[in-house]
Amino acid sequence: MLSITCSGFGGQGVLTAGLLLANVSMEAGKKLTWVPSYGSEMRGGTASCHLRIGDSEILNPFYSRMDALIAMNEGAVDKFV
Repeated sequence: MLSITCSGFGGQGVLTAGLLLANVSMEAGKKLTWVPSYGSEMRGGTASCHLRIGDSEILNPFYSRMDALIAMNEGAVDKFV
C-alpha cells in the first residue's frame, strides 16, 4: 500500500495533483482513497490531500507514515517531514 501526501498553498494545484494521481491509479485498476483538506480561503491558504493506493480494499484512508511527499513550498516540507 502506497501512502502519498500532496501539500502547499491554495492555488498551487495541490488538490489537482492529488486528483491526477488518483485518476491514473484508477485507470491502472488500483483501489484508492483521496482525502482533501483545505482552508476557507480561495487562494493562499493551506491545502493538502492524502492518498492511499493499493491492490486490495482500503479499510482506513488515514496513515501515520507516508511513502511520498509532494510539497509545493517550504512550509509544506516543514509541516509534514
